[in-house]
Amino acid sequence: MQPQTQLSGAPAAGSALGRLWKTGAVVALIMVVLALVGVGLTTVRPLTGRQYWVWLVPVYGLLCVVTAWLRSRRDSAFGVGAVARQALHWLGIGGAVALDFYMRSAGEEAGMTAGYNALLLLAVGCFLAGVHLEWLFVPVGLLLALTLFFVVKASQYLWLILVVGAVVLALVFAVARMLGRRGTVSR
Repeated sequence: MQPQTQLSGAPAAGSALGRLWKTGAVVALIMVVLALVGVGLTTVRPLTGRQYWVWLVPVYGLLCVVTAWLRSRRDSAFGVGAVARQALHWLGIGGAVALDFYMRSAGEEAGMTAGYNALLLLAVGCFLAGVHLEWLFVPVGLLLALTLFFVVKASQYLWLILVVGAVVLALVFAVARMLGRRGTVSR
């Protein structure tokens, strides 16, 4: 029987790091699917779509806090402080969305703009969560920003977001499978 050797840079199969990467990939996939639902809603029912983007802020926040909590339990170097930072990060995004809606109710902003601002803040929040927590959240943030661009400037091409989202899903899945297979090799 040949010994199994760890490839450099790849998490060992079944290791805590490998499970954390898989957790991040699953959460990123959930985020992309939720974003694709938002694209569909925005295409079919624009007012409902804008409300949906606002409701995604606490959902994405919860997903990121849970990811940070799981990582802090398995990776002592990560620490519980990361959970608090993610909670504050998403409370800040939620507060900005709430302030945006307050300004809208005061007549300072059009109703359509508030939904777009919520989507922009969601994109920035997700991108920054990717920078500080799990790199897979960066492409989700970029997908959300691309969605905003198409919703505002090129709504007739909004269906392209569905294609891009499907490609992002496929790439995340392929990378996760590839890294899972590379975890150990026989010598």
